[in-house]
Amino acid sequence: MADVAASEAVMPAPAPSSSPRTVYAAGGGRKLAFSFVFLLLLPFFISLPPMLFWRISQGHWNGTPGLIVLAIAFTFIMFLVVVELMHSLLARIELGEKSVKMTLPSGRGPTPIVRYRTHDIPYDQIKAVETRREIYGGSVAPVLLQGARLILKDDTAVKLGYVSEANSDPCFPYPEIAQKIAERAGLTVEHKGNVRRSVQKKYLGMKQGFLTPGDGTVEEAEIAALNKSHRGWVMRLITLLVVMVIGGIALDIAFPPSSGLPPALTSITKAVTQGTMTTAPAAKQPEKKK
Repeated sequence: MADVAASEAVMPAPAPSSSPRTVYAAGGGRKLAFSFVFLLLLPFFISLPPMLFWRISQGHWNGTPGLIVLAIAFTFIMFLVVVELMHSLLARIELGEKSVKMTLPSGRGPTPIVRYRTHDIPYDQIKAVETRREIYGGSVAPVLLQGARLILKDDTAVKLGYVSEANSDPCFPYPEIAQKIAERAGLTVEHKGNVRRSVQKKYLGMKQGFLTPGDGTVEEAEIAALNKSHRGWVMRLITLLVVMVIGGIALDIAFPPSSGLPPALTSITKAVTQGTMTTAPAAKQPEKKK
């Protein structure tokens, strides 16, 4: 009996199971693609302000309003490109053995902005892991987002992010990340239900906080109908854009400018004609008899 007790006393305790290190970050292809698009569009974007200033200062108003509209649309596109480029370069989530290290956007809303913050949160300091589905828009063009956040033991909320149900981000699947963090922290994910959100209320400052009580619960049957409606409207928009592009090309071919040629050939013809006029010698005028 003494030998058995002694052997049991010296037996080593089983080592705790550790989960492998997991890193979520954008791949090299995405970083290269957004960097290339940004560098490609940057010269055109920089040239717009001087061009507008020159036209307005010289009083050339023919075509200037259209150029102003183009500059506004170009600015919006460049902002989205910069946002996605910074998110690809900076965003990172590392699930370690004892803590989760995150560099994520610190602003509110589903679209990442340019302010980022780094967290190093031990698993034993996490009190809860929460997810929620948020619905924007109605039955015409609904957008369904899944959000996730961490609640620390000091009641601090740390947002992970949003992902669209229609087009999930493979680099940052936040519901999956929330599930893995909960497993490492010894918790279960708390799903806070489905709620409707108002874009005006949330983004104009009338709604504070993340995953706050929603504007109304939504049943799962309605979720399926909204997803179906979303897919239908996306396909209609794609079809409309294709028809507009094809129609524009067809109109250019069917109703060309006054030269009788399509726009591309018209510009080439003008360049060739101007070059010929500058190089051709002037014809001699016949002398008048006195």
